[in-house]
Amino acid sequence: MKSLAVKIAIALVFNAITLWVASVLPGVRLGAGFLWAVIVFTAATILVKPLVHGLFRRRTRNSSRPRTWLVTKGATVLAGLVATVLILLLTGIFFHGFLINGPVGWISATVVIWLASFIYDFVDDGLEARAHQLLGGAASTGKP
Repeated sequence: MKSLAVKIAIALVFNAITLWVASVLPGVRLGAGFLWAVIVFTAATILVKPLVHGLFRRRTRNSSRPRTWLVTKGATVLAGLVATVLILLLTGIFFHGFLINGPVGWISATVVIWLASFIYDFVDDGLEARAHQLLGGAASTGKP
């Protein structure tokens, strides 16, 4: 249970930074209730990202064509971008203080948040292990 709480706390902090950076972009506006936006964004990320990545993985696995490295990486990037757009849509729907206007806003927010999630995927295991060390528990990477 402590591991789940640590994962969620790390995700909340990282997503708060990500949304704050995205709010500086042209066409992206983050109004009052920043904490609620971060909570909605984090919940959407936890729900949508694995679902979209699983759908893309299943789609490329069931394809009649052989999978190459390029096809696999391309599907992963496309899944990440689609998941990011869906997460932004859900955040905007459930939290009205987060607005994205125009194609420039949507493209820039999608790319910046996707890049941030890409970075997060590389550092989350190390952050979680460090948090467990600081909390006095055994370090666990959480991924096999």
